[in-house]
Amino acid sequence: MPRVVVSAPLSASQPPKSPDSPPKLAWIDTAKGLLIVLVVLWHVVMKTYLEIDWRVGLPIPGVWGFVNDFAYPVRMPVFFVVSGLLAANAVARPWHAVLRGRVIRFVYLYLLWSLIHMVTMWAFPDFPTLVPRSLAEFVEAVTISPPNTWYLYALALYFVIVKLLRRLPGWLVLVLAALPAIAVAAGLVDVVSNRGSLISNLVFFVVGVQFAAQIKGVGARRRPIIALTAVLAYTACFAAMRLAHAEAVPGVWLFVSLVGVGAGLALAPVLAGIDRVGPALGWLGTRTLAVYVIHMPLLALVDSVLVEPLSESRIAVQLVAAVALPIVLTGIIVIASVWLGELCTRDGLTWLFDLPRGHRASRDARSAGGHGRISYRTPVAVAIMILIGVGGAGATAVPSAVSDPPRYAAARPGEVSIGAVGDMLLYSAEQGVPAGGGSAYFDGVRHWFSDDLVTGNLEQAITADTGHGKCGTHADCFAFRSDPAAAQLFNGFDVLNLANNHSRDFGQAGYDNTRAALAAAGVRTVGDRNEISYSAIGDTVVALVGFAPYDGFNRPTNLRHVKKVVRAAAEWADIVVVQAHIGAEGKGADVVRPGIEMMYGENRGDPVAFAHAAVDAGADLVLGHGPHVLRGLEFYRGRLIAYSLGNFGGGGVFGRDPATRFGAYVSVRLRADGSFAGGEVRSVRFDYEGGTPVPDPGGEAAALMSERGQRDFGANAAVIDGAGSIAER
Repeated sequence: MPRVVVSAPLSASQPPKSPDSPPKLAWIDTAKGLLIVLVVLWHVVMKTYLEIDWRVGLPIPGVWGFVNDFAYPVRMPVFFVVSGLLAANAVARPWHAVLRGRVIRFVYLYLLWSLIHMVTMWAFPDFPTLVPRSLAEFVEAVTISPPNTWYLYALALYFVIVKLLRRLPGWLVLVLAALPAIAVAAGLVDVVSNRGSLISNLVFFVVGVQFAAQIKGVGARRRPIIALTAVLAYTACFAAMRLAHAEAVPGVWLFVSLVGVGAGLALAPVLAGIDRVGPALGWLGTRTLAVYVIHMPLLALVDSVLVEPLSESRIAVQLVAAVALPIVLTGIIVIASVWLGELCTRDGLTWLFDLPRGHRASRDARSAGGHGRISYRTPVAVAIMILIGVGGAGATAVPSAVSDPPRYAAARPGEVSIGAVGDMLLYSAEQGVPAGGGSAYFDGVRHWFSDDLVTGNLEQAITADTGHGKCGTHADCFAFRSDPAAAQLFNGFDVLNLANNHSRDFGQAGYDNTRAALAAAGVRTVGDRNEISYSAIGDTVVALVGFAPYDGFNRPTNLRHVKKVVRAAAEWADIVVVQAHIGAEGKGADVVRPGIEMMYGENRGDPVAFAHAAVDAGADLVLGHGPHVLRGLEFYRGRLIAYSLGNFGGGGVFGRDPATRFGAYVSVRLRADGSFAGGEVRSVRFDYEGGTPVPDPGGEAAALMSERGQRDFGANAAVIDGAGSIAER
């Protein structure tokens, strides 16, 4: 039984073999090439592709997500097995060679590339990754929770462990490694991150070492049959795990990974024997370290240019991109990474992939490449790519400058009070105009409109009939409008949100007429894409932004743009208030759970993901509407989220179902830094006929919001007492 010593994983060069080292397997570079393609593909899909706001109406993005899930249990375990296979070629190497060439080298690369990634992620704040974005996060990451270059750190530790165990028989090493792995599989030891535990990865690593020591050749004719059988077995195991929702069951994930490792090891020799495919993957396999460490900054740069335009592109363009983008972008990133790696090597920048050499060695390396002392091509290439990224980001930037916002006195120094209601419809002229043109609509509740800033969602047009035929012959279609004189009835509101599915019921002309009529009545509006409404309350600037899942508005389904708009508002405002027309609607839509909500075939967004993303980007208050029923209140990072304020009256249209005949006026006090200072829920109810909102002394709306909040958010739910007062736990 040979002894166990570790060599370099994912390296183009192999150390000299000792007499008792096993021969290098011919297909190893093919396996490495396949692995690095899977790594880049996973990052492309998870960090860029699925971040695009797809509106194709087909489950193509879900298919790519499934492909990623299918490869996930295999990718990193196979990587560690391959690393072990390579390590077996250096069984007899002395300690000093392992210490410098492996342990110190990979710790150095870990620190260097973590630092480079930190700088990159600081420049691209929207790129979703766990890589640190500040010096403090960097220090924490390299000492406590390793980021995306974590595998270099882990391998350095593995080298030491296996080197210490090198004099033990191979079977004993496997037993010693398997025992703690069994503990991990049984749930006795917590798994460290989604990449598996350090111990379980060590098991795969040692398996590779031992496999290389004992493997015997398999006939070329039998390899395809074995590979096909192994892949089918893994497919069956993975499908069974997913259908049974058994990913978290102790031992299941490890078992599926083991079957996947077998499939990967069986498939690699077959791929190596395929013309063009085998040589291409083998060639790529000798360059995997450069691809691994370069591809993430490259992807972040491409991501900044690509996501926003594709999210706003036409459906035909989205359809083509939904099918082909993962393959095309993976190829581009891999090729660009290899090219940059080769450029760095030719320019003598080998310290990016290896320990720094002495001055003479560096000079000789540059001379061998035919270059002088000054390397200019790599910096120029990097500078060009940075300029492309900066230009792309600038082209999609949200204008955030505020000129001279309206100014109001603050009721309380150092605080701002926000009054908000949900969906409003005065009346639908096509169904009849109420007596007095609806002039008494707000009479019972108008005395509440005394907060510093009063807002709500106007779910209709205020315009003469424009002749726009929205509904055609569809019987279940609704188009709401009130006559232009109705704009005067909104006296007391400061800013109304028009980002919803009914503000353009009478076309763009009706939408423009609505804004003009309200402006003439002294009521401002917000809702257009990238539009931010600012108000100065005392010394505090308040920004208000509207969202709705429709073209022409800021879509809550595009979380990248959500963060971008909110950050732009927060750049100039002390307090950011978000209005969101989001979620399913009607009876039964009072529950809030993570996940996309659909209605009439439309993606109405994920209310939880949206609200949390808005707060993460700087929102201080999130006001939801659209479900037409009341939902609970949640505190997230100290900021209040109202997922639905229900209907503030029905205009003789809303309220067909009794569950939708309740609404709320929420009054929230915020300090100048946006933190919650207090609040109150004032309940309203209305009848279906007429639909005029009236105060509800029984406080049923507040009770419903409290009950539903406790049910949906638990410890994060807002506390609403019998008087309607809102408090944080």
